[in-house]
Formats: sequence, C-alpha cells, structure tokens
Amino acid sequence: MQVNGGYRVSKYNRLNGTFNTWKVEGIWAPIADIGFRTSFNKAQRAPTVIEADQASNVNYTTTGPNDPCASTRDPNSSNPNVRVAPTASIEQCRRTGLPDNLYGSATLDCSALNTGCTVRNGGFNLKPETAYTKTFGVILRPRFIRGLTVSADRFIINLNDSINFFQVNDFLNGCLTTGLQYYCRGIVRNPGTYTLNSAPGGNPTTGYYARGTSNSYKSQSHGWDFQGQYTLGLAGAGSLDTSFNGTLTTRVGSQDTPDATPRNCVGYYGPGCGESMPRWSHGLRTTWTSADKVASVSLNWRHISGMTISYNAPADTGIPANTAQFRRFYTGVPAYDYIDLSTGFDIAKRFSLRVSVNNLFDRDPPLLPDSRNVLGLLRSNTLFRYDLLGRQIVVGASARF
Repeated sequence: MQVNGGYRVSKYNRLNGTFNTWKVEGIWAPIADIGFRTSFNKAQRAPTVIEADQASNVNYTTTGPNDPCASTRDPNSSNPNVRVAPTASIEQCRRTGLPDNLYGSATLDCSALNTGCTVRNGGFNLKPETAYTKTFGVILRPRFIRGLTVSADRFIINLNDSINFFQVNDFLNGCLTTGLQYYCRGIVRNPGTYTLNSAPGGNPTTGYYARGTSNSYKSQSHGWDFQGQYTLGLAGAGSLDTSFNGTLTTRVGSQDTPDATPRNCVGYYGPGCGESMPRWSHGLRTTWTSADKVASVSLNWRHISGMTISYNAPADTGIPANTAQFRRFYTGVPAYDYIDLSTGFDIAKRFSLRVSVNNLFDRDPPLLPDSRNVLGLLRSNTLFRYDLLGRQIVVGASARF
C-alpha cells in the first residue's frame, strides 16, 4: 500500500488573497495480479496573461453577425423594398430587449451599412477557476497471461468558475434560446433605436455585441480511461508489442449560471458546446521488432466516434433548443479512422533510419462550412482533433559517434 499527500498555498500579484490546493493519492495491491488506485485533489488556475489581457482590454470592431431580429434585403430581387423576414422569432427578439413594434424593421439591418454589427471585445472581470478531481481505477496483471497489463480508471472532474472565451454567437444564441441575463448581457442595444451598431472609435457604451474571456458557473468532465499493454514473444521471429489507449466520455458540458439547465455535450459540437468531445476515441498500436533489434514496423489505428451539430441535440441533453436552426444538411461528422505506419532500421549499430507515414490513406478532415463565424468554433471550416494536412511523410536519421 502507498499513500501520498500534498498541500500548497499560492499568492498571485494580480489577484487578492491566497489560494489553497491539495491532493491525496493511494495505491493498494492485495496480490500481485491486481491493484487499486484512487486520487482526490483540488486545483486552481489563475487567468493566464493572455486571458487577463483579453478580459480587461476593451476594443471595438464592426465584424459582428447581423441582428437576427432585422429584415434584410432579398438577394434575389432588385427591388430594395423587398425584404426577407428575420431569422429569429418575435418571442426570441423580446428576450434581446427589442420592442414588438420594431420586429423585422429595416433600421436594425447592419448589413445595410456595408459592415457587420459592432462588437465590444473584453471588459470582463476574471477570477481563478477551481477544479475538484476524483479518480478510481483498477490494474490487472494476470500471472497466467504473461506480458499483459490492463487498467480502467473512472475520472470525475468538476470545475467551478471555469474560464472560457465567449464568442458573439455564444451570447446571442444563449439569449435567443433561454432569455437568461447571463447570455443577454452580451446584447446591448442602443436606447431609442434599439440598433446594434455604433461608431467603434467613440468607445460606445451601447449598441454592440460583447465578446471575450469570462467566468462561467460550472463545467464538468466525466468518463473512463482504458489502457492495455501486451508483449508477445515470437522466438526467432522477434516480438510483438501492442498498446491500447481509449477514452469513453460520459459527460462534458457546463452550467453557465445557477438557473441554467446543465448541458451534456458529449458527441455534440457547435453553439452551446464549442468543440466538445466525442463519446469514444482510441489509439491501438502494434509494433513488430526483429529478434536482433535491427528493424521494427509499427502500425497505429486512431478512431474518433461520430459527432452531431448541437442544433439537432435532443432536449434531454440540456443543450438550448433553437428550432429555427435545425439542420438537414451538414448535420454532423461521421466516425473517423486513421492508420499510421512507421518503420525503423539500425545500421551497423551506429546509424538509424526512420520513416513514418501518418494518415496513410490520406483522409480529408470533415467539412463544416464557415464554422468559425456561424458556429463559433476555433477553425474556419472544420473541427480540431482531425488531421488537417492529409497524409504526412516524415523521414529521419541519426548517427552515434
């Protein structure tokens, strides 16, 4: 049996007071074939320099999305008086502070000014985020299967005051679908006209969308990690080494305010969820090594389960519904599989040559049109965690003197 513990007190120049963190860890192996491990810890993270700068420094641009409560010119008509109806309902627009008599008004249309609506970047106060983590795991090394090690670990991470970057669409979609002040604070209309455009150079106090780094209420990450290693001797033919790492995610999401419905974004991406996480992903690598250790060949299988756009999420996920945005095209990303191949050779015990091919079959990343502006994702036309560059070939050599 082994037990570890730790305690730390921290003080940051930019923050008031001190912060206490701790950990307790334990391992118990009643017999050689099986072991148990667990850990409990509290961790805190102060805002980084970049996050603090994003939160405190204020600047304005005219790059925001158009007001969803405005009517817009019909692109299929030459008559400027022919208008397209707003993309948001009148009930949703009431949540943004718009009076009913201006619903669908052309005066709200930022695109008529040949710009986007005004965006205020920054202006939020930040405080450290605090994480409480629990893990419980089992390790199996059965003596009757020599060379095999298998483990499974349950992780439960609860994060308070989580620091997040909020895009305009996070505030806008949250306000339209829930009406909660936490989101609607990001839509500040001009008094009287109720427009969302102001001169950026004048440091306006109204007439803009908000964007920037801010604290939310809570977020969670729960799931299971699975690992396995197995070595098989092939006598004069060398050996096979197999390793497996897989993660089953059962909960990923946040609760931005105490009165908001907790979201579970596992397997969903887009507004309200960001990039999120697939339900299942794994890597399985098998490596053959010659008996004289001169040559090796390694094959790796990477798998990512499918994901769905958050607009199409069912109500039991807690993801705010937006029926007007329900998608019938580009509804999600199918399961992805990548194969990587690598080889290595030792020459005269002094030189080594390595050749690797990642994404052997040159699979393209998923296509999500204008995902940065429309969905608020990190990349313009796809999700992260997928190979952007297709097949990659890497050649390396080293010499020992």
